[in-house]
Amino acid sequence: MSFWEQLWAEIGVTLAHAVGVVVASVVMYLAFTAVLRIWGQRLFANRSGTGLAVVLVLGAVCGRSMLGPNATLLGGLLCLAMLILLESFFGTGRRAGLIGHRRAVLIYSEGEIDRQLLRRYHLNERVVWTRLRQGGITHLDDVAAIILETDGTLSILREGHDVDPRLLTNVRGGERLLDRLQD
Repeated sequence: MSFWEQLWAEIGVTLAHAVGVVVASVVMYLAFTAVLRIWGQRLFANRSGTGLAVVLVLGAVCGRSMLGPNATLLGGLLCLAMLILLESFFGTGRRAGLIGHRRAVLIYSEGEIDRQLLRRYHLNERVVWTRLRQGGITHLDDVAAIILETDGTLSILREGHDVDPRLLTNVRGGERLLDRLQD
């Protein structure tokens, strides 16, 4: 085998390998997207070491599965091209995405934390209190609501401020909050 044939074997792809990378990239992209749509808000809300580890392992498993048994330079480039193409087609930039957007969730309103939602999203009150301190809140009477966003962050709405209804259109429980704030 000549040098060029050996080099091609190390960095190139055969037609079968290229088709395998494309098929695996599509399937794993769809599976990973579904996992993140279903459990992403929960994974990102709980910013513990375990949550990060789970996301990293999921990504590593997907990446390895997409490349197949013989990871090569051109196979990797083909995989990246497929991911960019899939994200531009299915991504959440301009459209609702493949499965649709998750909704933000009202977890604190009228002086009460919804403990059932905290359990559902694997949060605890310590996380909420930490976010309030980071937001400069010194008393709970200053807080009108806390919203768990789709990316796992917590947004604080302060008491005594008018809220534009458009800001609560995609918040589960937002209608109830808006009615209370407008009274």
